Amino acid sequence: MNWCDIINIGSDSMTYNKLLEILLSDDVYDLFKQNEKEIFEIIPELKICKGFEQNSKWHIYDVYEHILHVVSNVENNIYLRLSALFHDIGKPSTYTEDINGVGHFYNHWNESIKIFKKYQENFGLSNEEIILITNLIFYHDINIDKINNEEAENMITKIGMSNIKMLFLLKRADLLAQAPEFHNLLANINNQEQDITKSKKLKYPKD
Repeated sequence: MNWCDIINIGSDSMTYNKLLEILLSDDVYDLFKQNEKEIFEIIPELKICKGFEQNSKWHIYDVYEHILHVVSNVENNIYLRLSALFHDIGKPSTYTEDINGVGHFYNHWNESIKIFKKYQENFGLSNEEIILITNLIFYHDINIDKINNEEAENMITKIGMSNIKMLFLLKRADLLAQAPEFHNLLANINNQEQDITKSKKLKYPKD
């Protein structure tokens, strides 16, 4: 599908087509800010993310700002932009604090997928495209070094080798929207991608 063909410009109210136009813009961050109120009206879960502090050494932004930076960091591709938009949207409803006041969002990707499914029909996606975006959201924060061979093969099967590059583009964008002191972990993501794309024997631990 040519996504440019479904954009309908000219309405003052926010529509899903207009949201797609914003997502596909090179000025996506600024346009989100300019249309924030209207976007919140059609996806209210994003409003909840605004100002929701993560209280973690890994993060320098609240959930909403983090999401916008990830959207800005990924390539101008509708699958990546939608995956980035929804990848952490479920964080507020999964938030817990440990005894030290550190924030955690266990399995937030599952909640993010639930929220994406509420809106997936509004973006004119095929079933295959919905499945791809759902899997990108699911695997974006899973540490590939900690999954076993079977789990890794299952991930590749679900996403497809032809699309696996998008997962690592999303993972890199996600990391770059976190605290700078952890950006050195990009090397790990790059190595993981090389191991998979070069069809090397996977050697992931079982525990």
